[in-house]
Amino acid sequence: MRKLACYILMLAITSCNNSTSVINMNGAYSMLAQNFKGNTIDTTSAENRQLKIYIDSVMMYVLVNPAQDVSAFAVGTFSSDSGKLIENIMYNATENLQSTDALSDTVSITKNDTGYMQVTSKTVSDKGEIKITETYRSTGINSTSLLDGIWKQVSSYALRGSDTITHKDIEYKSFYAGNFAYGDYYTDSLQQKSTGISYGTFSLDSSNHLTETITASTWPELNGKTFVLDIAINGNDSFTQTAVNATGDKEISVYERLKK
Repeated sequence: MRKLACYILMLAITSCNNSTSVINMNGAYSMLAQNFKGNTIDTTSAENRQLKIYIDSVMMYVLVNPAQDVSAFAVGTFSSDSGKLIENIMYNATENLQSTDALSDTVSITKNDTGYMQVTSKTVSDKGEIKITETYRSTGINSTSLLDGIWKQVSSYALRGSDTITHKDIEYKSFYAGNFAYGDYYTDSLQQKSTGISYGTFSLDSSNHLTETITASTWPELNGKTFVLDIAINGNDSFTQTAVNATGDKEISVYERLKK
């Protein structure tokens, strides 16, 4: 089952894009189901939990399959042309692999009152052409925030007493329409490379206290948990996040806005 889940996940990653004919894609979308149809396959799966955020010309998606312990995320830019939406992925991570190789894909979508449907086709060597249909539900609310956008972590460290512990993971966060997504490529406790994601809802109050409630995560113990973080806005294109972790360390991360 894990092999099949990874196969389905990799198909989804290479097709995890949207298309439109002059449609405003700004928003947050939760995937409801994926259907894979070809000469020897016709299966529908709702195992993968995925959130996609589009804002202006940049996008991010995060994905987790809790049953198979598989996680992935990607960031990039998007544009529309002749009724199609083109996504250009600049960074992606899946399980213990990451890539900065540019990926580009074009797909067709049909917008509806609740979200949209995405259709694309891929050729798989041992299965021929596979038609992939994904259904998404809009989860956004009509709210704006100073954090709206896609952000890359440019520095991160922990203060433990008089010691400073520098983190070297690769992390992105996105915020839009009351939804947030988090993707992290890191070294785990066994010194193995891993991918972790979380997504959910957020709010930012007038004192710059960021409240995040997690609805899906690589780490099951985080599901349903709410965290309050201190945010310092550094102009339009940078912010600093401060939190206290379970061991009492103060975690400080600096992010810069991803631009086209």
